[in-house]
Amino acid sequence: MKLLVDASVCTSMRRLWIAIVVLLTACGGSVTPTAVASPSASPQPTASKPLLFAALEAKATGDAFEWNTVAIANLDGIAQAKTAFTPMPVPYVGCAGASLPPSAHVASGKVFFADGTGQVRSLGLNGQIAAVTTIPFTGTQQMLSFAVSPDGSSLLAAVFTIPGRPATGDACTGAAPFAPGNFTLDVYSAQVGGASHLLYHEVLASSSTQPVPNVMAFIGWDKVGPEATYPTQWATQGGGPHPYGVMAWVDPSTGKVSRQLSNPDSCLVWDIGAAGDFVCTTTQVGDISVRRPDGTEIWGVKAPANSFYESPYLSPQEGRVAAGGGETAILGRDGAHVSLTGFGPQGWLDDTTVIGGGYESDFTYVRLNASSTVVDIGFKGKFIGTIQS
Repeated sequence: MKLLVDASVCTSMRRLWIAIVVLLTACGGSVTPTAVASPSASPQPTASKPLLFAALEAKATGDAFEWNTVAIANLDGIAQAKTAFTPMPVPYVGCAGASLPPSAHVASGKVFFADGTGQVRSLGLNGQIAAVTTIPFTGTQQMLSFAVSPDGSSLLAAVFTIPGRPATGDACTGAAPFAPGNFTLDVYSAQVGGASHLLYHEVLASSSTQPVPNVMAFIGWDKVGPEATYPTQWATQGGGPHPYGVMAWVDPSTGKVSRQLSNPDSCLVWDIGAAGDFVCTTTQVGDISVRRPDGTEIWGVKAPANSFYESPYLSPQEGRVAAGGGETAILGRDGAHVSLTGFGPQGWLDDTTVIGGGYESDFTYVRLNASSTVVDIGFKGKFIGTIQS
């Protein structure tokens, strides 16, 4: 738009020296940076940083869950950094399939990942790969889990060792699904860049009435402390969506479980926020409940009549959850309800963008301001978390 100003006005303006850049320019005047200060001037807009996220991929493995590549990608599916690694071995677990713990986590602007040799490394946005530590891990009838502190300085890891296949008999019909031997757990600590140290070795209790022991596995780390599951679901017969087990916090100095987040018989925990607040679903009716670390409810959503919610993911600012179950929807603390069609949430990229898919189909995402539009990112994998650039 062209600004037309009378010449007398221009003269008056110059005398009063009012620093209105557009007006003086229209009048033929000039302004130097040191002579003009406009307290009401709007700040110059800055370009928003692109959303980046970490993911695990199964490259040419023939198994969609045999992760052997870690990547940091944008929403166009273009990798900003990527590296291959030795995949985790899959142990024999009797008449079931092994449910491996998460082998990668995001912390301090990097993605930390463990491989099938016990090495833990980090991948940065610039593609730099750094050694974190090495965990004693043979991979023979073992599962490895670990967690990294939010500042990226400390690590806890657990190695679960399982007896092997029996010499005779069928795993599903025989009296002894495992060969003679102990189930054991070894828990380690390390400072990033240093050697790992054994905190304790434990022979896990099992019996003829309880042949499968309860075991702890690390799943993350929030401001309250390291997160784990206890008991852990380390084997499955193909059930539906479920958490890795009963969520608990761990004492970072001892590596032992300190307390459960919630009683799973009343509210099953699915996801934990950075501050330690968590989202759970009531076991009787499938209501959503967002709670503080002490268990008090912050907000919740009732499940629809004759329906239920499950697999809820808590948004970064904790005002929304993306949930599946009887229906897939984004639910808000303010009462907002956005139905999602043809979309399975796997987490949040930011407070307005939900990521889904990734296993048998490509990653996709949905933005709250265009919830009916499901955007294909262009590759498959397991979502780990958003990377802050």
